[in-house]
Amino acid sequence: MLKKWFVIYTFTGSEKKVEKLISNIFPNEEVKPLVPLRRLREQKKVVETIKTRTLFPGYVFINAHMSNELYRNMVQIPSIVRLLKADSEPVHVPDEEMRPILELTADSKVIGFSKGIKVGTKVKIIDGPLKDFEGRIITIDARKGRAKVCLDLLGRGKKVDLGLIVLRQTC
Repeated sequence: MLKKWFVIYTFTGSEKKVEKLISNIFPNEEVKPLVPLRRLREQKKVVETIKTRTLFPGYVFINAHMSNELYRNMVQIPSIVRLLKADSEPVHVPDEEMRPILELTADSKVIGFSKGIKVGTKVKIIDGPLKDFEGRIITIDARKGRAKVCLDLLGRGKKVDLGLIVLRQTC
């Protein structure tokens, strides 16, 4: 029988403590805890810092063969509020819902920054009447999903407003 993923509710801010307690109580990989973390840029006044925060505050994922005995042992651990349940039975997280989390945390438990398109990036248009043209991003309006791109048309730089969906970053 395969191990399944379950969710533990805990007090917000004590996820790492609960993860460490579970690892110490069940050292032989009977129960494998996971607290996905994310890296964020935070700016206060002029100073930009990079912080690490929990992706799901108040939750700890565990991979285990859930039995009544294991369940009783888990709820006795300090800072654990309860397990995600339906009726009186613990409910496992479906594999298709856990897959993206496991893929993002495959290398480490910390999810880094995505490599998005930024101002100054060289891009290629992949759809529409200007398909296969290359240019450089001048401005981005993330709310509207659009960017102003400078294209070399007829030997002159021409600014064109395009949707981000039709742009692909080039090397």
